Amino acid sequence: MVLDVITSTAFHPVAEVLSQTIEAIIEAVVAAKDVCIEKDSFAELASYLHKIVPILKELNKKDVSNSEGLSDYLEILSREVKAAKGLIMECSKKNRVYLLLKCRSIARRIENTTREISRALSLVPFASLDVSSSVIEDINQLCANMRTSQFKAATAEEEILERIESGIQERNVDRSYANKLLVSIAEAVGIPTEQSALKKEFAEFKSEIENALLRKDEAEAIQLDQIIALLERADATSSSEEKEIKYLTKRNSLGNQPLEPLQPFVCPITREVMVDPVETSSGHTFDRSAIEKWLSDGNNSCPLTMLPLETSALRPNKTLRQSIEEWKDRNTMIAIASMKPKLLSDKEEEVLNCLEELVDLSQQRDIHREWVVLEGYIPSLIQLLGKRDRDIRNRVLVILFVLAKDSDDAKERIFKVDNAIESIVRSLGRRIVERKLAVALLLELSKNKFLEDYIGKVQGCILLLVTMSSSDDNQAARDARELLENLSFSDENVVQMAKANYFKPLLQRLSSGCKGKDT
Repeated sequence: MVLDVITSTAFHPVAEVLSQTIEAIIEAVVAAKDVCIEKDSFAELASYLHKIVPILKELNKKDVSNSEGLSDYLEILSREVKAAKGLIMECSKKNRVYLLLKCRSIARRIENTTREISRALSLVPFASLDVSSSVIEDINQLCANMRTSQFKAATAEEEILERIESGIQERNVDRSYANKLLVSIAEAVGIPTEQSALKKEFAEFKSEIENALLRKDEAEAIQLDQIIALLERADATSSSEEKEIKYLTKRNSLGNQPLEPLQPFVCPITREVMVDPVETSSGHTFDRSAIEKWLSDGNNSCPLTMLPLETSALRPNKTLRQSIEEWKDRNTMIAIASMKPKLLSDKEEEVLNCLEELVDLSQQRDIHREWVVLEGYIPSLIQLLGKRDRDIRNRVLVILFVLAKDSDDAKERIFKVDNAIESIVRSLGRRIVERKLAVALLLELSKNKFLEDYIGKVQGCILLLVTMSSSDDNQAARDARELLENLSFSDENVVQMAKANYFKPLLQRLSSGCKGKDT
């Protein structure tokens, strides 16, 4: 701190110290343009530093070699300027995701640095150095502005931090939440949103845990580990192979039998596993909905002890809730793995029940859909599209749609199964319910570039879609028309549509004078 007792410093001619300080300021001002976080705050700091340069240059013109103590005061200023430069350089070179997560502390450091430079500048005895009164007045004003300046993390950065904190507290956030969060982080710090760029930046960010442990900052290491666990749910942070290895390693460590709920998981009022456990002033825990109903019915005592409650306030039992969710996850993972052999059963009713369970689990949570995919269900499901029982085929189309929705990994896994798209296209020629499910699935699959290229090439696909586009079922007709629109990027597809008497894409092409990508 600049107000500490000034210790003796190695002798430096005043002119040399001034030159070094000016050089450090200029380097800091230039580097401040390259920071990726707190840009406005660093720009303000750079503005203050820039205003110091002409003051020091003016001082350098005067004969100040015999000024008592001046060298010591300038050394203090130089030290604080170099500290500011170090902060700026750090925020230009460190991992951008890490810097965003530290934006609050960075804002505080900018504020402290600015004030320390102000104090250091105010120590220089300008009044005794033949400096004009107007310059001294400018210096005093600059010091006052720097001393009272306040810096806070940008609003957009604060919003991202709040979403991260919320995601960590709510352990069951889905993949979509993580995907959107990762994109927001990338946009905030200038990272391209392509998967390869996101994965590279995320891999660098993960190394910050090791750096925190080397600094013996265990609190930061734990915080970073929680954030990494949250962001790892995003598609871009790891390949499908990496996710599959991680999933299978965890699943194989669980055993084959589900566990009964522990007694603390059960609400004393409902006798069912709690969803949102909360603790009353009596120290007992109940499911929130149950205890709130108890209190709203006019009761002011503990349901277990019947002793009066000091307050009706309820405190979330986060530790218990996390344990319950981990127990549920464990049993769900085991259930998903154990159902797979049932799909191969010769008993149609057993297959139907298994498919119904899979649909129900997949619709509950995004992570369940991911587990079904990673468990390798997709090839078995595609195989079931060859069954004669249309109820089985319909349920398969439903679950494939649920798995594929907003998941490039699931779409690509479907594409990799031999004759998968052909099997789905065949369903376009069957009864209305099956046709409707098949066109909805194909429309979702067409959002993937590789599949969009392939779907139109399947024999009979475009003819069946044209037929469906005039269906009495409004939803099926809309989906068919939208899918035809998606496929009209290709001249070859447009020609096939025209041959099937669907002329809209061709007329649009002719009226606009545009050509497709195939030409």
